[in-house]
Amino acid sequence: MLKISPSQRSRPAEIPRGLTTLSVSWLNGQFKALSVQRGVVEGSWERPGEIEGTGNFEALLREAVQRTGYRGQSASLLLAHPRLVQQLVEVPPVKGAAMQKVIHRQAQQQKMFDGEAAWAYQTSLSGKGSQRVVLHLFPKLLLDQLVQGCQRNDLHLTAVLPPSAVLHHQMAQLPLEKEEVALLAAETGGSTTVVIGRSDGQVLLARTLPGNWNEGAARLAVDLNRTILFVNQQYGAAINKGVWLFGPGAAEHLPEMQGHSQLPAKLSPVECGPFYWATEAIKLPPGQVPNFISVEMQKAPQRRVFGQVVGAGTAVIVLASLAASAFLNVQARQETANIRTLTTRVAELQVQHQELQKKNIELARKEQRVHLVLDNRPPPIPGWFLGYLSEALPADLVVTNLVTKREADFWKVQLTGTFQATGKAPTPAALSNSVALFTSRLVNGPFHLRLPGSKAAADRAKDGSHAGSGNTFASWAARLTDGPAPAPAAPASQFVIEGVMQ
Repeated sequence: MLKISPSQRSRPAEIPRGLTTLSVSWLNGQFKALSVQRGVVEGSWERPGEIEGTGNFEALLREAVQRTGYRGQSASLLLAHPRLVQQLVEVPPVKGAAMQKVIHRQAQQQKMFDGEAAWAYQTSLSGKGSQRVVLHLFPKLLLDQLVQGCQRNDLHLTAVLPPSAVLHHQMAQLPLEKEEVALLAAETGGSTTVVIGRSDGQVLLARTLPGNWNEGAARLAVDLNRTILFVNQQYGAAINKGVWLFGPGAAEHLPEMQGHSQLPAKLSPVECGPFYWATEAIKLPPGQVPNFISVEMQKAPQRRVFGQVVGAGTAVIVLASLAASAFLNVQARQETANIRTLTTRVAELQVQHQELQKKNIELARKEQRVHLVLDNRPPPIPGWFLGYLSEALPADLVVTNLVTKREADFWKVQLTGTFQATGKAPTPAALSNSVALFTSRLVNGPFHLRLPGSKAAADRAKDGSHAGSGNTFASWAARLTDGPAPAPAAPASQFVIEGVMQ
């Protein structure tokens, strides 16, 4: 049921933004079309003359698309047809799917034509324990012709509305107070559509009367009086705001209608333009108007698009799965071949590893032998020392015996020499000076020979110079002192020097 709030009555309805459709009004023989693109009317066309029969709908629609330059894919139709009728029926107080079943059964029972009936309904003012609906009936065979005519023009028919839906919406623009009831009659191409309702949008009755005030005002006034009486009997409600007339010729025939009507007759304040019905039809809220096109049929394009998207997505997924399966199969085969190759390579490397280990062991043995030879070989200090003696020895002395012996970290040195023979015997002072000079060169030279009992040796032993060797030198000096008795004294022309060096 369509409810109209005060805020809705205070402002005119507008075409929804973003709406793209071909809005067609076919009022009996009058065919008009509007091309709407994103809420803006871009073209209009009116077919001259009167057209009868739904068989011409396909050709008319094709011409309307061409004349208006329509580029969309949907169409809507406001239809006034001799086979379109309304019935006021009572149904049980149910809702949802149960309501749909009850309405469908009532439609097949109330139809006044052969074949299955297409239906739409509006809820009416209901009493206690039951509810009333205004049932709109139209032959399903003719509706299918309209749908197929759109399909052949690559259009999808989203709505087929009766003119009473637009009149019901127009009642919000009448100067009615709360709960006031009025009758609105409109000329719809050779017939008259009547809606009786309240200011809050509650509809009491909708019906289509044959003829109009242009053809016979007196007869139409009689039909309106009968309609008013029927409403009084059914609802016990008085139409306290009179009769409102809308459409071509209403102003000219208003006095005549007033003379035959039992209620005051007035003109609707709404302006009736040439494309009023086609324009107002697309302003109606889609889910709140009687529509012969079911919700399933309205959503068929979305379902087709969704099905195409799902199908395409499924196909893509299947192809991707096949491609991935083929790729993974190739990869698996490649990995298997790689495993076989690597297994063979590992076996070869293991053999090479074993051979290299054997060679490594052999090289380790040879390296150990080399270290045994090189590491344990004493440094050539005796040879260096012997070479230094040729420089350090004074000219009047001769070394007759040189003994070097490795002991721990030191070299033990013993020098024996004599005075150079010159024809006369050397004096003790000359021999002492030459030996002292020689000894000084040995102690202060590059080898730093340390002599037991000398001041330098004592200082080094005391302060621990030459780290790691002081104790060894002290023990060696002790052995020189506490050891066995020294050798016999050398002759006066000979000298003996004993010491240690690193």
